[in-house]
Amino acid sequence: MSTQRGNASRTRAQKHKNRHVFKNDLHDKTPQQIRLNKMHVSTVCQRCKEVIEWKIKYKKYKPLTQAKTCARCQQRTVRKAYHVICRDCAVKDHVCAKCLKSADEVAIEAPEPTPQEEQQLQVEMDRLIKSFSERKRRAFLRFMEKGRKQETEESTELDEEAREAQEKATRVRHTREELLEKIKQLNLAGEADEDDDEDDDDSDLDSDLDSQNCDSDCDEDSEEEQQTTKTKDRLANK
Repeated sequence: MSTQRGNASRTRAQKHKNRHVFKNDLHDKTPQQIRLNKMHVSTVCQRCKEVIEWKIKYKKYKPLTQAKTCARCQQRTVRKAYHVICRDCAVKDHVCAKCLKSADEVAIEAPEPTPQEEQQLQVEMDRLIKSFSERKRRAFLRFMEKGRKQETEESTELDEEAREAQEKATRVRHTREELLEKIKQLNLAGEADEDDDEDDDDSDLDSDLDSQNCDSDCDEDSEEEQQTTKTKDRLANK
């Protein structure tokens, strides 16, 4: 790149390139680093989310040692680094917790549920799937436990095991709307199975009736044949 003023473009490729992708936990297996890699960035816009994820990926993220003061409610309730307002204020005002942009301007990542909300959601889901069969109940529990894949940039230099570990670490919990949609799909599938069973029963009943009618017709034909043979024998004897 030239030092000429205004000349910020470069035609050649990057001169020095890493042979291997950077791994933030290669020599750091501490619980804090593991927790950061599993952390789901929420209540922020897409741009701020990418910035925070970049800091986590390249070990530039500096977590808070104590809670900060919220810029809205003026309480020490900000527990995440780089956020300027707390979770409750961000959810109530529908703004990004980092850059304070409104939800009308940018799309904001949905907040993570609190432990109380998770417990209420678990109780509600248990009540809704209580009438399910064992197969459908297990299928829903697997869907709920697996979570959904978080959209991240895929690295082509990772091997298969590292890619699977990264995908597992970046999975997040399903929202309440997604779980209700899954329950609706299982209910519709159950109704379709019941209709198929009824159709099979009707077809079996029709086939039984047809076979009975065929048997009765065959018996009548055999009786008529026996009578005709008897009359022929009598005429031959005379």
